[in-house]
Amino acid sequence: MSELLGRISIELSDIAAQVERLHPLVSAQSGQPATSDALYAQALQSFDHIEQKLRCLAGYLNGLGAATAPGWQLDPQAALAAITLSDLASRLAGENSAPQSSAPAGDFELF
Repeated sequence: MSELLGRISIELSDIAAQVERLHPLVSAQSGQPATSDALYAQALQSFDHIEQKLRCLAGYLNGLGAATAPGWQLDPQAALAAITLSDLASRLAGENSAPQSSAPAGDFELF
């Protein structure tokens, strides 16, 4: 159980870091300062709040994992069936966490 909570915590931390890396893109609105549009400024604040919540949840789950009794186990297979991203499901299951992309570095696929 502790290991599973740790893996979830890592995923949430990674998502928070990805959100943080997007801040420059979100804050660059046609060269206009965010303060000129109240709705835009609120959206930026919400974006930052999402990152903070993800980091807090990651820390919370990490703390729960550390406090979990060593023998406590859980079979996550039924819950993993709800995860539709196969690479995420694999990492949560504790399988190889290497990226499963066949595209060369620098390429991306639009969906």
